[in-house]
Amino acid sequence: MYLQHFGLSQPPFSISPDPQFLWLSGNYARAFEALKRGILEGGGCLVLTGDVGTGKTSLIQGIARLDGVAAIFLTIDDPDLSALDFCNALAAELEMGLQFGSCADFGAALARFLPQAFAACRAVLVIVDEAQRLKPEVLETTAELSISKLSGRPPLKVVFVGQLELHQLLEQAESSGARQNVAAHCHLEPLTGAETLSYIEHRLKVVGRDTPLFTQDAIREVHRLSQGYPRLVNMVCDHALLYGYGANRERIDVVTVRECSRDLSVALGLDDASGTREAAAAVDCATPAPSPPGVAPETNWRPVALLGASLAAAVIGYHLLYR
Repeated sequence: MYLQHFGLSQPPFSISPDPQFLWLSGNYARAFEALKRGILEGGGCLVLTGDVGTGKTSLIQGIARLDGVAAIFLTIDDPDLSALDFCNALAAELEMGLQFGSCADFGAALARFLPQAFAACRAVLVIVDEAQRLKPEVLETTAELSISKLSGRPPLKVVFVGQLELHQLLEQAESSGARQNVAAHCHLEPLTGAETLSYIEHRLKVVGRDTPLFTQDAIREVHRLSQGYPRLVNMVCDHALLYGYGANRERIDVVTVRECSRDLSVALGLDDASGTREAAAAVDCATPAPSPPGVAPETNWRPVALLGASLAAAVIGYHLLYR
């Protein structure tokens, strides 16, 4: 839709994780290096935590693409999963072709299987997503896989990825063994204002935009609305581009960002009324003052333009959602 208008090769702000857009700066760069070092050099399991939408999946996908690393992804959907269920789920992902009656049997078979299946790998990663749903005993059993010293095989590294509740799980007394086996614990915070600017510019550069597309005020507004959560930054920026295209604007300014935010009030946790007042105030500030008596008022086409932009955006949005 708006790609040609803004000179972009592909949509820069999709909310689906894409390794080509991996952004490594500040806290994200430090987390990436700590995890990489733990995988290739250290012993023990690794932990990556962060609130929903902070970019954990994007970062861990970048880790999974390290040279010589084979990654197995397991997402925990069942909070009642037992340690044996976990072992058999991992065996299925590894395509071991066996069903085990005990975790000990699984461990013995795994020690024989890894050298044959992953002999050329520097490390095998087991990435456990939604790890905050694990029972403490499952966490303990899984963490032990990262510290077993069996010769003749590539090291097996377990990376626990989860939301803030994973902190609480690790602090429980029942998880003391797993906690002691953690070699690195990285936590992702929302982006700062400066990081939001860098993040937006990075994604635009990946898709071929070398000149600024968002004004400084627009980026500050994106940061305010998203509170620095990358997923919400993507959502606001994508809608702003849609609105800007519908209004035939060359750059995205703060008014455009505020206009599109009204459609995102639920996702952003905004009050519809207050959001509308902010946008209306921005429009009112740009409206010329009344003409003195006896002087014909200058025609104000701004409301017409805004109406046209809103209609165009609605049509475009309909096609994006329902085609």
